[in-house]
Amino acid sequence: MRRVALAVAMLGCLAGAVGAADLTESAPKPVAVTVQDRDGRDLEPSKLGARLTLVHFWATWCASCRTEFPAIDALQRDLRGAGVRVAAVSLDRLGWPVIDRTVEALGIREVTLLHDRNREAAQALAVPGLPTTVVLDGEGREIARVIGTGDWADEEFRRKLLSLAGK
Repeated sequence: MRRVALAVAMLGCLAGAVGAADLTESAPKPVAVTVQDRDGRDLEPSKLGARLTLVHFWATWCASCRTEFPAIDALQRDLRGAGVRVAAVSLDRLGWPVIDRTVEALGIREVTLLHDRNREAAQALAVPGLPTTVVLDGEGREIARVIGTGDWADEEFRRKLLSLAGK
């Protein structure tokens, strides 16, 4: 089963860039998942206190995740004032040392870094591959998804996110 999940995740890493049209909206549904912060404390991404939270599932071994990460970091920097928060949730089994090396090498400074060490949150949210971003509204409900690599710098894509944030 783990091999199948890994194969699916790797196939997801091969996905091309998507734009605003690939931000798939859905009827609001509650999300109750827990991931861990750097100190190993449980945290619910839905409780980060943002108008819009992007729960971005990624891994250091996912090439497309690494390629898009600087653009996601820039999105966080640019849209923080509009109430948008990016929670980058790593699925790396090797934990914080490998996560830290990767974010340092990529110059990532703006996003909230979290870890789904047992991949329970990814499984609960039926994440089909990497990268996948689950978009939560201010009440912690899933309202949209991006499956595959997003074009995080695209103005239309950003306008769509701001619209979801109520801005």
